[in-house]
Amino acid sequence: MKVIRYRIYLEQPLLATQILGDPNSSVSFGYLPGSLVRGMLIHRYRQGRPELAEDAVAHDEACRRLFFNGETRYLHAYPLTDDGQRSLPTPLALLRRKGDPEEDAPTYNAARPNFHPLQAAGDDMLKPVDAPFCLIGDDELTLYEPQPNRLTVHVAREPKKGRATANGGAVFQYEALSAGQWFSGVVLANDDADVTTINTLLSGPAWLGRSRSAGYGQVRFELDGDPPDPWREVGGSALSFAADQPVTLTLLSDAILRDGQGAYALTLDKAILEAYLGVAISAFHPERSFSATTLSGGFNRTAQAPLAQSYSLVAGSTITFTPAQLLDATLVAQLEAEGIGERRAEGYGRIAFGWLTQEGLTAAKGKSYSARVRSAGLTPASQAMAQQMARRLLDLEVEQRIARFTRDYVELQALQMPANSQLGRVRVLLRRAARAGAPLATVRQRLGDFQAAGRQQFERARLTNTNLWDWLGGLLADPPSRDVWSEIALPQDAWPKVAGQRAEANQVLTRTVTLQLIEATLTAASRERKRRENAR
Repeated sequence: MKVIRYRIYLEQPLLATQILGDPNSSVSFGYLPGSLVRGMLIHRYRQGRPELAEDAVAHDEACRRLFFNGETRYLHAYPLTDDGQRSLPTPLALLRRKGDPEEDAPTYNAARPNFHPLQAAGDDMLKPVDAPFCLIGDDELTLYEPQPNRLTVHVAREPKKGRATANGGAVFQYEALSAGQWFSGVVLANDDADVTTINTLLSGPAWLGRSRSAGYGQVRFELDGDPPDPWREVGGSALSFAADQPVTLTLLSDAILRDGQGAYALTLDKAILEAYLGVAISAFHPERSFSATTLSGGFNRTAQAPLAQSYSLVAGSTITFTPAQLLDATLVAQLEAEGIGERRAEGYGRIAFGWLTQEGLTAAKGKSYSARVRSAGLTPASQAMAQQMARRLLDLEVEQRIARFTRDYVELQALQMPANSQLGRVRVLLRRAARAGAPLATVRQRLGDFQAAGRQQFERARLTNTNLWDWLGGLLADPPSRDVWSEIALPQDAWPKVAGQRAEANQVLTRTVTLQLIEATLTAASRERKRRENAR
């Protein structure tokens, strides 16, 4: 068995939708299903082989081995821990007293033969550990949770009108995995040549999940180095179990199983377990077994149709049984590597023997891996586009800051401002300078031609901490003695960014914003003065 480990970094929120939940919302899994990664690799594989027709993919021998027949298995990508390990689903057999703190609280293994609820909890009630992922050490249970889902409300639009209407609109919400998280996945292959192919496909940026055109699903893959030899999903080496020795089997992913009549199994019993493991069982222990069921489905993007829904046992289900024969390490390793049940190529049916053996554990909260990925540098075209988008955002921000300036500093002093005829003269000069591209100093020079009476009106008008004449002169001077960006409280380090790019700061931009600020200030003063005079 060949093992390929990789990491996934979420550059955008990701929507890997569960079946369960409100019909008007989509709720993501807390992990990345193996089917998402497998589907992405199938798409990349076909892109590199244009001669392979779409209807021939499922019949091509190499494709079947790589993606369909279960020889290559794409395990779910679970949250990556701060020490670089892949976390695993928390076993349902782990219980704690209700009301105990999340950390430093005793956790009990209810699958142990000598477990007794009254001795463990006394008068308190026991409940399952509520963290979805964990790592189990010698006597410590480290619990992990993904970041809180990002909740976003969307409005469906009618395609023709491009907006929501009474008949063609709806409100719905997405609960997606938050961006900035790391997940760890594994691919198990049987052929060296397949390892080379998968390594080539499994790198760089990619898109996963739903609603990719709406800002969801951009991720980045990184290979995670050589795995230990031998590799085991729960760490360490495969164990052996003597006949008539109780064994715990833990599901490390959801498992789709069927009973002897072909119906989906809602619980495990002796007959179903014997059929899937291929070993004789002398006793099945339901009192020390803990399981739950869920619905499993999916979506076929090629057929544009949902997959058939099926019942499955949830990850973390813990089954205790006693084998009637020796389970040697070779057989245990083979069963753990291959898994049980259906859709094993997509990560279903992962199992571990003897993972849960401790009587009790001390719980602690672990931290997820937090290192950010370095994005590839932008191409010149992308950089220019990002700067253009940043400039548009800056224009919008400038408009809002100028509106705030005129509201805060003009309306209160409107009656002290010069007559509207004088304000109009300056606005004409501003418009001519804007059309001709004249420097700001030209406007200031034209202001010097004002008669003494007109100039005195500007000197009597107050604005912020100076008079209007000095304020205009400071903005229009060459070089200016008043910084327009400080006036509107928008320094360059506060300009919006797009993909790390800001709008280019230059004299043309500063001149444009200066003219906009003066024009808006005089216009607001003239309008407010006229309104107040009419109200008298």
